[in-house]
Amino acid sequence: MKFIPLPDDISNEFKSLFGSSEKTSATNTNTSTTNKTIDGYKGMYDAFELYNLEIDDVPKLLDPFFQKVGLASLVGTSDSGKSTFLRQLSLSIVLKNETFIGCKLNCKSNKVIYVSTEDDSNSVSAAIRKQIQFLKGQDENLDFSLLKNLKFIFDTENLLDILVLSLEEEPCDLIVIDAFSDVFAKEINANTQVRQFLNEYDKLAKKHSCLILFLHHIGKNTQKNSPSKDSIIGSQAFEAKMRSVIELRPNSYKDNYKDLWVLKANFLDSSHKSKSYVLEMNKDLIFKETGERNSKVQNVKKDNAAIIDKVLELKSKGLSVRQIEAELKNTEFKVSKSVVGEIIKDNSKKK
Repeated sequence: MKFIPLPDDISNEFKSLFGSSEKTSATNTNTSTTNKTIDGYKGMYDAFELYNLEIDDVPKLLDPFFQKVGLASLVGTSDSGKSTFLRQLSLSIVLKNETFIGCKLNCKSNKVIYVSTEDDSNSVSAAIRKQIQFLKGQDENLDFSLLKNLKFIFDTENLLDILVLSLEEEPCDLIVIDAFSDVFAKEINANTQVRQFLNEYDKLAKKHSCLILFLHHIGKNTQKNSPSKDSIIGSQAFEAKMRSVIELRPNSYKDNYKDLWVLKANFLDSSHKSKSYVLEMNKDLIFKETGERNSKVQNVKKDNAAIIDKVLELKSKGLSVRQIEAELKNTEFKVSKSVVGEIIKDNSKKK
């Protein structure tokens, strides 16, 4: 097939059009890859820029547990004291304390937004009054006016929009959402839905350089097992989106003690994850560090040699099952009556 050339005037017009288009395309390409900020948030860096940030360790809000920016979660059973823990953390931030549970706080604005879905204003008032009165006893110069920097939200309709407006008005170090399952209204086991929901909060946290911390629950029957992120209810996408996941669970030996477990934190080495940080919670709802660390709990206490020996020792002294349980209640050998009964029964079979 023979091609007939276009007349010069038409050919030049086409060349002009296509030449202009190519230049425009190149310009758009350069503009799109330029490291611009979008809505005040810089979403693209080159490696040279990242290197020059000179960040050797992930910046922490509560060192070593929670990073400064992004999403994190505190999980546990319903009776573990999660809300109490997070309210005390919030108070410590706004009152400009240097530490919380013996760990360094690195705050910038010393402001917190606390979203409460499980407790109403009356319940929260009673709880924080008890905590604040205790803190006042520890520091006579406590500045009560700083409490204005802790805002509580009880109506969660259009929550994301409310948080956007609040952060545009003034920055904060921490947003607590207590609890995740109440603000997420879709299918909790659907990976895509959970991830899409959390993506919006992740973008908000990064845009405003703050931490959004979700309180969430673990399965009812998982308390008997060793701490694991697999115990978190719902989709695996929840845990995957969190940069840090911490579990607060009742201590196996003392009723007023709690174990703080690091379930996930890629910025921490294994020494933080192999043992729990033991905390004491007093009658005024105040947590404090004990300096103790606990190893992972054994799944089956009736097979624990040390516990077996202790139970049989007390049994030889004539103590009943109930008396043995009471004797061991506040010790490292704490067990239920059913476990005591199983140990005694198994031992009698061996004779």
